[in-house]
Amino acid sequence: MDYTMRWVAVAVGVGVAVSGWAGCGSEGGGGGADSGAGAETGAGADSETGAETETGAGAETDSGTETGAETDSGTETEAGAEAGAGAETGGETGAGGETGGETGAGGDTDSGGDEEVGPPVRAEWPPPALLGGERAAEVVVPAGYDGFGAVPAILLLGGYDYFSRDLDDWVELSARVDGGGFVLVLPDGLVDEDGSPYWNATDTCCDYYETGVDDVGWLTGIIDELRARFAISRVVLWGHSAGGFMAYRLACEIPERLSAIVSMAGSGWLDPEDCAVADVPLSVLQTHGMKDDIMPFAGDDEAPGALEMMQRFGARDGCTPSSWASAGTPTPLVFTGSTTLWRYTQGCAPGTDVSLWTFSAADHYPEFTPAFTDAVLDWALQQGAP
Repeated sequence: MDYTMRWVAVAVGVGVAVSGWAGCGSEGGGGGADSGAGAETGAGADSETGAETETGAGAETDSGTETGAETDSGTETEAGAEAGAGAETGGETGAGGETGGETGAGGDTDSGGDEEVGPPVRAEWPPPALLGGERAAEVVVPAGYDGFGAVPAILLLGGYDYFSRDLDDWVELSARVDGGGFVLVLPDGLVDEDGSPYWNATDTCCDYYETGVDDVGWLTGIIDELRARFAISRVVLWGHSAGGFMAYRLACEIPERLSAIVSMAGSGWLDPEDCAVADVPLSVLQTHGMKDDIMPFAGDDEAPGALEMMQRFGARDGCTPSSWASAGTPTPLVFTGSTTLWRYTQGCAPGTDVSLWTFSAADHYPEFTPAFTDAVLDWALQQGAP
């Protein structure tokens, strides 16, 4: 499809210029025969996965009811003027500066109108080429977007050993920015001594050299600056593998800033007590290949499996445990094997959804059909504002 986009750089620190588009190919594929995994879960209790394997993916509740599913089951622009954290645009604008009203990260905003949908202000438009920061995050803005209309934002988080642009090459999310009407942010983890980008998400993943980098703080700053400079209605995190771990980490640290997370083959803390904030309802979508041997579907001794993560968020969102059920098999989302959709159907907090999509024959890098990204994007954009 033909589309035009504006590229800018968003960051927190010393200046970084506008980046052009670059990307690398990504690994993909899946194979093998159909398989499944079962996990026992109690209503609201921790669950164990990997104890038994059978055809199907299900959760057994305290009531003894078992539900399972078969696992066959624009224009490129340079920002018009340079600006730092204290650039002027009808007033003083910075982190928490004024532009027709006082706007800070999460602060009050006065647009002078009767309605407020997200922060109805823009710090500067076109966005400045220099936002500061040794560690920049690229931003893709829909063609024709003027900075005033409220739009969703999606942060795409790459996995260990590859960048967010590589993940975008795989799922082709930037190609949908214009049609979807959302702002796309492409943050990257720091590069370790092996030359691999990584996230400091949990004790398991993936700060292997123990640098202690504060990725939670950095990504929180990106989200806050994004809200200060754009009229953002809601924020969704979408990550694969280590990026999925990072999305779950932020769901434990700053859920009030998020509308939803999407984790492709990611996981969270092994000990649920390590999740700092586990009582704020939040929508989550987990997608997982049943043949994944890097982050096993059933989990391992370092990270919980997909079903346990769903059980945790089901309890967090107040969902009825016995309502966990298959939502059917959609248009194929992978080229090999089948797809089955799972979700809690009753009791979840208003505006929340807890869903799991399983791929019967896929590994850690499924070969997705074009329908996959469209389906995930549709789900993400339906989740309510925080």
